[in-house]
Amino acid sequence: MWARRPGTAGRLALVVALAMTAGVATGAREARAFTLGIADQQASTFADARLTGLGVRHARVVVAWDAMRHRWQRAELDAWMQAARAAGVRPLVTFGPSRRKTGRILPAVRDYARQTGRLRRRYPHLREFSPWNEPNMARLAVNNDPRRIAGYYRALRAGCPSCTVLGADVVDSSSLERWMRAYVRQFAAGRRPRVWGLHNYVDANSASSWGTRTMLRLAGGRIWFTETGAIIRRAPPAGTSRSDRRHRIRAGHRHARAATRRVFALARLSPRITRVYIYHWRADAAATWDSGLLSPGGAPRAAFEVFSAQARRQAGR
Repeated sequence: MWARRPGTAGRLALVVALAMTAGVATGAREARAFTLGIADQQASTFADARLTGLGVRHARVVVAWDAMRHRWQRAELDAWMQAARAAGVRPLVTFGPSRRKTGRILPAVRDYARQTGRLRRRYPHLREFSPWNEPNMARLAVNNDPRRIAGYYRALRAGCPSCTVLGADVVDSSSLERWMRAYVRQFAAGRRPRVWGLHNYVDANSASSWGTRTMLRLAGGRIWFTETGAIIRRAPPAGTSRSDRRHRIRAGHRHARAATRRVFALARLSPRITRVYIYHWRADAAATWDSGLLSPGGAPRAAFEVFSAQARRQAGR
């Protein structure tokens, strides 16, 4: 190819070109190195050898911000934490609305800090938290207040400076970009979060990658898909407009295999995407949402085959 040996300038250009090529190759390898987890609310999930045998060691659970006030919620969460710990699973806790009928508004930051502090003291092994679940999809307008959610983030950081605290756990609805821009502005005078959570159901169950790319553009640092997967059945979110992008997604068994594969393809868009939590393990026939890897009867679905293949690949088996 070369007519003559390059001079100094030519050799320098060649070195730069080779370095850039190596960097692209390294980036491609790193982009594949995300950690696989499960997002699930049931303690019984961790007793299933089909999950523990795959070497999945990360799980996410959504907890009401005031769960420590209620004995039945403490007992429920105790069972989940004990089962996860026995299985060698590291929990990520995402806080969300109270489960009381009158609890659908955002608490004051001081009340939030007090109750989440009680939870951390009850489970001192916890080191990973997210301040609020899907704030850009809250049912009431007051619930998506970026300033209040930023206050929760700061409260968690102050209560546990050595913990990993996600900036937010947002969903890729049409409100994503508007909400994220408003939220990021809350950190203009301080240090921004270094890790973010995304529920990219729209991207996974359609031909879109808008939500994932929007987060990569607006959120600095790492991104975890804290909840995602192939949707089998769903009820439209309360108060959602028919023009919302969430109504354009595919659902059903026919799409499950392709949608689960797409989750992992989306995770390879950037080396900044470092974890993927698939929601959820076993479907509930009575629930309005079903993205389970197993049927209500416990039979593996097509999505499970893709999930297990990915887990074995990451474990080198």
